[in-house]
Amino acid sequence: MDESFAETKRELYELMQRMRHDRITPPTPEGVTPSEARTMMTVAMLEEHGEPIRPGRVAELSHTTPSALSQTFKALEEKGLIERHRASGDYRAVSVSLTEEGERFAAEGRRLRDEHMDAVMEHVGIEDMRHL
Repeated sequence: MDESFAETKRELYELMQRMRHDRITPPTPEGVTPSEARTMMTVAMLEEHGEPIRPGRVAELSHTTPSALSQTFKALEEKGLIERHRASGDYRAVSVSLTEEGERFAAEGRRLRDEHMDAVMEHVGIEDMRHL
């Protein structure tokens, strides 16, 4: 392994430790879990791009398993944040959309994510972030 690569890897690890020590973790809107927030933001992103919102695609983009996503969808639906729709002609095909409340939560999640990234960049420093 190249020595400069090993040094960079060590520095990245130290940065991650500093951030963990300083408790710089991404916040989520009150009332939802981090997994639920990630799922809503993924659904919102797909809606913005005009893509069909299929559970398999949401699972892929949110780095979760279809079974875990199914539980997350159930919780979000119970909270009134998403709606699931059956496709006509194929009872197995499901699409998902955010409710108005879900859109508000997704917008709040984006705001919190942006604030978090600003705090991370301030903590790490702009020059180090550019290098990273």
